[in-house]
Amino acid sequence: MLSRPQSILKVLGCAALLLSGLLGSHAEPVTVSIGPASQGGPLAPRFLGLSYETSMVLPKGGHYYFDARDPALVGMFETLGIRSLRIGGNSVDDPTIAVPQEADIDALFGFARAAGVKVIYSFRLKNGDTAEAVRLARHIAAHYADLLDCFAIGNEPNFYLKPYSALYAAWKPRYDAILQAVPAAVFDGPSADGPYALRLAQDAAPLGHFAMASDHYYFIGSGRQREQDPPAARALFLSDENHAHYEADYQATGAVLARRGVPYRIDELNSCYNGGARDSSDTFASSLWALDCLHWWAAHHLLGMNFHTGESVGRDGVFGPPNYAAFLRSPDGHGFDLRPQGYAYLAFTTGAHGTPLAVQLQKAATLDFDAYAFRDRDGTTYVTLINKSYGPRARDAAVSLRLPHPGNRAQGERMDLRQAAHDVAAKTGVTLGGAAVDPAGHWNGAWTAVEGGGPDTPTIDVPAASAVVLRYGG
Repeated sequence: MLSRPQSILKVLGCAALLLSGLLGSHAEPVTVSIGPASQGGPLAPRFLGLSYETSMVLPKGGHYYFDARDPALVGMFETLGIRSLRIGGNSVDDPTIAVPQEADIDALFGFARAAGVKVIYSFRLKNGDTAEAVRLARHIAAHYADLLDCFAIGNEPNFYLKPYSALYAAWKPRYDAILQAVPAAVFDGPSADGPYALRLAQDAAPLGHFAMASDHYYFIGSGRQREQDPPAARALFLSDENHAHYEADYQATGAVLARRGVPYRIDELNSCYNGGARDSSDTFASSLWALDCLHWWAAHHLLGMNFHTGESVGRDGVFGPPNYAAFLRSPDGHGFDLRPQGYAYLAFTTGAHGTPLAVQLQKAATLDFDAYAFRDRDGTTYVTLINKSYGPRARDAAVSLRLPHPGNRAQGERMDLRQAAHDVAAKTGVTLGGAAVDPAGHWNGAWTAVEGGGPDTPTIDVPAASAVVLRYGG
């Protein structure tokens, strides 16, 4: 026998209200309409990348971190879908840290071949040795041209070379010397802030060897400051107000470069500088933040994004493990522990294929909820739904999904990105498709059938503090 609430719903015939009842009394109705492809081409093949300190290329205790014989590290890169490896960071210009030599570079590029990535390799600019840079560039070009994306010179020179003219005066002779030794060389730069990127693109792009303009972003500010109030920091991670900051940054730099026809990459970024914020950058809040951030920028047709990570990054003049790490070496030395933010990379790789699609979103202004879509070359449509509401204001979402093509109306499949208790402050218990990534980089997450709604308008439940990746065959 139907319960009284069910009887009322049957009489009303209201599918949205029924779904809300299934999700709970606080479910928010959301409509996601997927349109045609947005302007621009498909997702760049090396969009998702990681950025490491140059110091990570040096051996420690007689062993290299980047080791082609380390199946766990190779496995992590492959499983997460990492296709770009940028080497630079504060340590590239730090006089207390040795410059990697040929043997160190051989180990790095041996790993790159095993992991299927291309390398953005940075040379020292601040008090660097031009002859040494030329020798090493010639070695890389002679042995690893197929694995090299481009060279870079220096890291964030806007902090020590002001004004911009001082940067160009130091950068151009190093560029000229490397180019003379390696005539086919191409360069990324300036790995600094947006105004410097625009100026260097203006000066260097006409020279014909400028692969891309690059800048750096730490969108949520100082890690030191944010970790003074972790709940407030996590609220910033999960707010849709971040989109206004992204838009301002994009209009100031990315849109200008696009109009000039200059390729653009954010070759170092993360949530908070100073190594990230403890109890925010290392929590499930960072998973939802990074997944949303990746999709927002992917829809704006960048070449890619390299999230800074590693066993050690610069923080207040010293180096140590970052709070925003994608993964860190397991305490027992066997394999790696995937951190919450690493699951964002996995979810992005799972749901970002082909060309971004236009998305129209109807929702309550108070609900921090986002949706993104791609259409792959085989006609498969992928949709990512991110419900960032949590805590006392948590609301499950009842999503009415409007797909763009009749061929996509067959029953879809889903994978859920969840923390076991839907706790955005948690640092463990994260899964995608019901499975975690093990220390060897293995993952066996599974697609499950979408249930709810009709063939024309599927209805999707997206619990608070979670994300769902959907796919519908063409």
